[in-house]
Amino acid sequence: MPERVRIGIIGCGAIARYTHLRGYAQLTDEVEVVALADPFRENLNLLGDMHSIPADSRYVSYEDLLARDDIDAVSICTPNYLHGPQTVDALRAGKHVLCEKPMATTVETAMTMVEAAKDTGKILMVGFTHRYMKHNQVTKQLLDEGAIGKPFIIRVRFAHDGPYESWAATTDWFFRPEKAGGGALLDMGIHALDICRYMLGEITTVSGQLGTFGKDIALEDTAVISLGFGNHALGYIETGWSSKEGVLGLEIYGTEGSIVVDYTTPIRIFRASTRKWEEITDAVNDSAVAEMHHFVECVKSGKQPLTSGEDGLISVKLAAAVYESAKSGCAICLD
Repeated sequence: MPERVRIGIIGCGAIARYTHLRGYAQLTDEVEVVALADPFRENLNLLGDMHSIPADSRYVSYEDLLARDDIDAVSICTPNYLHGPQTVDALRAGKHVLCEKPMATTVETAMTMVEAAKDTGKILMVGFTHRYMKHNQVTKQLLDEGAIGKPFIIRVRFAHDGPYESWAATTDWFFRPEKAGGGALLDMGIHALDICRYMLGEITTVSGQLGTFGKDIALEDTAVISLGFGNHALGYIETGWSSKEGVLGLEIYGTEGSIVVDYTTPIRIFRASTRKWEEITDAVNDSAVAEMHHFVECVKSGKQPLTSGEDGLISVKLAAAVYESAKSGCAICLD
């Protein structure tokens, strides 16, 4: 493999512009973005001009991009329903893949993606950006060190005013069930489910309630989820697309202390031994750059990513269980 990993971007909407391409742009010694694909010429040319991609390396067909031998890896930044087939095609074309979350809209599709990665021996990483935030990495380290004793409660709030308002999505697919596969739960809640697993381990039960309160859409704009972690911890998630400004982050309570992680402020940790709050002020990074850097490292070294295809599959299984719970009114136990 050359010194710089050669990347193709499939999908030229907001997530490609503000996360993937922005992240890769800070890694020019390690990465070269060589091609873009998007069926919408306007998006394709906008990002192509911004990142100096030659006109003959801008494709309306992603298959044409995958046919190039000089591309080592791809970022898949398309609507949810396309993640599965495009990831499988990319893996079978010999490319490593960083796929945006949710990795798929169904458990079956996610399983097919994981199997394709195993069959081809290529890296499959899922874009759970929150794991790459320094806030959360430092918090995980504190938990592993026993800084607050045995953690037994986690609360997460990942909510904002939704696509097209809190951030500049470029097409209307987020509100179309056949393309999105789900609403706020599958968009924001998938991050929350993953970060809860990252912090406290495997989730064994879920119970969910969904509602649509602030938007005239055919999908949920609000979700509340209760979690069980075997017999050692409980959790609670609030996620939504119709939420005004408020706390964005998580709280973890343990037998010997507490950690409060609001993404807009320093980490706060309370230690029972001192009866005092402390602030950790240096847990700051650009998570997009950190995520892309990790992907490139995995491509170069062959190591499995922190957010693997298996992690993505588990998150899809959890989200599916929450939808099942909301429909049935019953808690769902997971294997």
